[in-house]
Amino acid sequence: MGTPAMALAIPRTNRETRSSTQSQTSRSRCAEQARFKYAGTTCTGRIEKHRTKLTDKSKKAAKSKSSPKSSKLEPRAKPKRSNEDEQEHAEPDSSIFTPENVTVFTVDSSLVKKPIICHQYAPSTPPPSSSTVGPLPFIFTHGAGGTLSAPAVVHFCTGFSSTSASPLLAFQGSMNLGARVKGFNACRAHLESHNGPPGDAAKPLVFGGRSMGARAAVTAATELYDEVQGKQGEDGASVGARLVSVSYPLQGPNGVRDQILLDLPRGVEVLFIVGDRDAMCPLELLEEVRGKMKAKTRVVVVRGADHGMNVKPAHKTKELAEETGRVAAKWLCGEVGNEGVTLYVGEGE
Repeated sequence: MGTPAMALAIPRTNRETRSSTQSQTSRSRCAEQARFKYAGTTCTGRIEKHRTKLTDKSKKAAKSKSSPKSSKLEPRAKPKRSNEDEQEHAEPDSSIFTPENVTVFTVDSSLVKKPIICHQYAPSTPPPSSSTVGPLPFIFTHGAGGTLSAPAVVHFCTGFSSTSASPLLAFQGSMNLGARVKGFNACRAHLESHNGPPGDAAKPLVFGGRSMGARAAVTAATELYDEVQGKQGEDGASVGARLVSVSYPLQGPNGVRDQILLDLPRGVEVLFIVGDRDAMCPLELLEEVRGKMKAKTRVVVVRGADHGMNVKPAHKTKELAEETGRVAAKWLCGEVGNEGVTLYVGEGE
C-alpha cells in the first residue's frame, strides 16, 4: 500500500511543478505580451503620426508641383483693358503673308526705345516723270490688338497700293497711344530725310490708321500741323494734312472720344471709313461729331462690316477691305472730294 502512495505523490509533484512552471510561463507571457502590446501601441502611434506627416507633406508637395505646372501650361486670361473696344480680336496674323510689293525695314529714332518695323507698299502706278522728288508716302498703322500682318491691315494697304501713285508705309507700334504717336513722328522724320527738306509745305502730312492707330494718327497730325506749315494764309484754304481714319473707336468705355477730332484745324481733311455694324463707331454718333468739327470730312460706309471690317459671307471680307484702300487712294489724289453724300461699299452699292 505504501508504494502506491509514493507512486501517486511523484506525479502530483510533477503536476505541481508543471503547473507552477506553466503559471510562471503564462505570467511571463502575459507580461511580455503586455510589454509588447504597450511598445507596439507606442510604436504604432509614432508610425501613424509619422505617416500622417508624410501624407500632409506629400499633399503639399503634390499641390506645389502641380499648381505651378498647371498655371504655366494653362493660358492665362488676358487682363481687361480700358480700351478693350480697340482690340482687333478677329485678325489672326498667321493667315496673312507679306505681299510681294512690300519692302521690310526698320527705323531707328531717339523718339522711341526700339527700332520701328516698317512695311512699305510699292505703288502699282509710278509717279510722274516730271517730279524730281518722289511723293511722300502715306504713313499708316494698325490697331491696338493687331500687327502689320493683320488681315484688315494687309487688305487695306494692298488695295491702296493697287491704285495710288504714292507708296504706303505701315509701321508696327505698341499698344501705348503716346508711343504710337511718337512712331508717326519718327517715321515722318525718316521719310523727310530721304525725300526732301523737313517741313516742306508742298508735301502735306498724310497719316492714317485703324482703330487705336486712327486715334494716334489724329494726335500726331495735330502736333505736326504747324511744323509742316500746313496752314497758309488767314483763310486756311490750303490743305496741310490729310487723315484716313479706318474704324475710328469713337465710342469708348468712358465716353465719346471726340475731343481730338474737334481740335483738328480747318486746314485738315479727314476720311472716315467705318462699318455699319461697328458698335464702336455708330453712324449717328459720327454724324453728330462731324457736324461740330472744323476740319473737312467725308465718310465711307462698308455695308455689313463690324469693327474689324469683317463681313458675311467671310470670303467677301478681303474684297471689301481692298476696296476701302482703293477709295482712300482716290480720295487722297482728289478723285473723291470732301463734299457730297456718304459713299457706300458693299452689297447694294
